[in-house]
Amino acid sequence: MIKKIGLYNFNSDIQLSNYFSNKEVTFENIENLSNIGNFDLILTHDCIEKIKDNIINIHPSLLPAYSNKNAISEAFNDGVKVSGITIHSKDKIIAQYPILIGVETHIDDFINEINKIEQILLPAVIDSIINDRVFDFKDLFSTSCQHGGCSNCKGCH
Repeated sequence: MIKKIGLYNFNSDIQLSNYFSNKEVTFENIENLSNIGNFDLILTHDCIEKIKDNIINIHPSLLPAYSNKNAISEAFNDGVKVSGITIHSKDKIIAQYPILIGVETHIDDFINEINKIEQILLPAVIDSIINDRVFDFKDLFSTSCQHGGCSNCKGCH
């Protein structure tokens, strides 16, 4: 069972500890990926080139499109109408969620939407991994808190 999760190059705005507060899961920021043996799972943020076994990455595009570090600005500047979030391991895509980019959308609005979707999608996917079950998008659209009392984590609403 997954109990200790390392966070590498991670967006501190994602409130994983709130989502998992009533579970026996701990999170720890790590500075590099050289000593990952102490963790059951590693979460990285936008680090495609460092994906190895037991590492889950969240990337701000719908892979395989825009697989580089500048995915957000390149997708926006190229004028794509749909981009999104991909959560993946070394050899498979675990979840993807699209984000529509309207003609009136400003880059800051697009970035804010990506951050909002990360806040919702990542905890639900990690919860599925921890509980060894297939991720189901219906978990994202639940109307009531399924995690023992809502602490406004936005992970179940």
